[in-house]
Amino acid sequence: MSDLLVQGCRLLLNGEWLFVAAPDGVPPAEGWQRVRVPHRSREFEAAPPDSGWYRTQVQVPADWQWTGGRIILELGRVRHYGRAYLDGQVIGEHHHLRRAWRLDLSGRVRPGGTYELAVYTHNCSGQYAHPQGISLSEEAERALDTRFWYTSAPTIGIEDDVWLELEPALRLEEVYVVSSVRKQILTVEATVCNESSRPLAGQVRWQVLREGRRELELPACPVQEAAGEKVKVRVEVPWADAICWGQPPYGQPVLYHLEGTLWDGEACCHHSLTRFGFREVWAEGDRLLLNGVQLVLWGDHTVPYVYERQWLTRKFAALAAANISIVEHHRYDPPPVFYEVADEMGVLVVGANFCVGTGQVPSGLEVAEMELVLENHLAVADEWLRRRRNHPCILFWDITDAREPAYCVPLLRKVKELDPTRIAEVTFDPGTANAELVELIDCYRLFSGLEQIEASIQAVHSGGRFPLKPVRVGEAGIFSQPHWPADQEPPLLEGWGDFLARLPGRNLHGLQTFYLVDMDYRDFSDQVPGTLDESLQVQVSWPAQSGRDARIDPFGEGTQAAWGKANLYLNWCDPSQPLIRPTATQAWSRELFRRWAGRDVGPLARERVPEVIVQVEEDGRPVAGAQVFVEVLEGQGMAPFGVRADQQGVSWFVLPEPGRYLFRCGAASVEIVARAHPVEAPPGYGHVQRVRLELDAVRGEAAP
Repeated sequence: MSDLLVQGCRLLLNGEWLFVAAPDGVPPAEGWQRVRVPHRSREFEAAPPDSGWYRTQVQVPADWQWTGGRIILELGRVRHYGRAYLDGQVIGEHHHLRRAWRLDLSGRVRPGGTYELAVYTHNCSGQYAHPQGISLSEEAERALDTRFWYTSAPTIGIEDDVWLELEPALRLEEVYVVSSVRKQILTVEATVCNESSRPLAGQVRWQVLREGRRELELPACPVQEAAGEKVKVRVEVPWADAICWGQPPYGQPVLYHLEGTLWDGEACCHHSLTRFGFREVWAEGDRLLLNGVQLVLWGDHTVPYVYERQWLTRKFAALAAANISIVEHHRYDPPPVFYEVADEMGVLVVGANFCVGTGQVPSGLEVAEMELVLENHLAVADEWLRRRRNHPCILFWDITDAREPAYCVPLLRKVKELDPTRIAEVTFDPGTANAELVELIDCYRLFSGLEQIEASIQAVHSGGRFPLKPVRVGEAGIFSQPHWPADQEPPLLEGWGDFLARLPGRNLHGLQTFYLVDMDYRDFSDQVPGTLDESLQVQVSWPAQSGRDARIDPFGEGTQAAWGKANLYLNWCDPSQPLIRPTATQAWSRELFRRWAGRDVGPLARERVPEVIVQVEEDGRPVAGAQVFVEVLEGQGMAPFGVRADQQGVSWFVLPEPGRYLFRCGAASVEIVARAHPVEAPPGYGHVQRVRLELDAVRGEAAP
């Protein structure tokens, strides 16, 4: 078995693809235009396409071998229906953006081969809405779709990273890391998957690493497993000197990597790495605690639907400067980069509404359709929880805005089944909640106007049928209007000034509102603007089309359609403009939190993880589509992976930790020391290190 297969090597296929809006059938011969994959959601456009085709050329790395495993194409977040073709042959179909789409290419490709990949996509309507092709009501289609809100458009897209990867037949799956601050214990659970043709007699070895150093060694787990079986393993070990994850005063944004190696006798079959933070959140009576310190939560109930590392790193820091202490991705599950950056910076997150389409209970559905919708949501929740439960930033599973027990209780059961370590909540209504819903939630999340919130507080504090639990206001409109002058403090609705002033003394765990940050809406309207900062005129630019994440305006067009937004309130890239222009509302927000907590938020992490751009040239000319791979030289927490270069021969890498790395393309290679750079810096890409690889040279060189 090759080392690359054992380590699960991957190649990122993001970048410039071709797209044409067209119906099902034969792909059109004309009309193709460039598009960057992944791209932002098109649901906010006035008239987005109902269906269309994407295509790109895929070259399998010449040194990849998958004997003893397989080669997988992972298509990220294809909306809503997708059908994939390789050299014109159908290789698979898929429904639902929020569920993983992985295609086995093992019998279809060979090392070094080049193939045309085409993906047909259709929105959630008609025969494309459900795998059975059944006719559904429009309301059921909306519930199955992935739209932000009822007014959003059903549309299509590829909205997350696309990978080609090697997967061994003997491997570790679903690694789940649970840390207990109270007991000072680390627990690991995992599934050993044997897709080989022979039994497995071996063990799983574990150790915890940080920046290449061993921090903790765990006992090995013996494994006896027949061919075709899956076996769960579990190990628990004391850990008294772990550094608690968080932001001060809860902890520090310190991340560890759990290394798992699966052995069959004396042969290593799979090498697994899982990043995690040591922290624990729990409810104790009427208090919410993170690492034993009471949470003080203030912020908006959403962040703009921008899931890109450069923007997020700057945005989280700007929100912390306004003393926003909690962020939430309301009614829209984010790609993994959202959680990754939050983990790295120490940002606290509400994981919200990740399986329920528009976030509300569908109305007017027949029983059969309602059962179908709930079955879909439970399947989405199952996948989502398993994929995201190792992110320390997620403190809450706020699975739905709904409150009806028939809808909420099955979803809450799923949360408790797969991850009981976080605070589970839904919108709490004392007039609607039944006994099982109350038992399943860990806190009372309140939502609505002031009168109803006060009535709910009175109900849960009355000592009647509701047990003692923490109370927090998860969403409330406190401002009297969406727009006000930048030099004025926000106008509050009647009664809210007094409510905010008395909040700490009532032991309410903060409040989330809206209008602090902007929300994206259909036709790029600014009906929910950002008020912490003024909008900016940013000249958007990117140093490469390769690399991870969907981009704002990837080709620098400067239009709302290219931004996917009404306005830009943050400048991550243009050195001629400020990062933000704070308003009087930002100062008001900062002072409000100080009155509640007696401190400021954070500080968050002061440094960002290393980033490296590799320029590949041959005879002085860029090599479009070059395959550049990176591997660690000092035990950092990373498996080897590659990034396909863009048309300018540029590959953009994000690395997990500082230290020495080896970059290679063909016979050329270069070693560099990757460095972490300050988060606080002028707009631009000065934090990205530059490396040049000459294919006609023995080795490359790092740019100064």
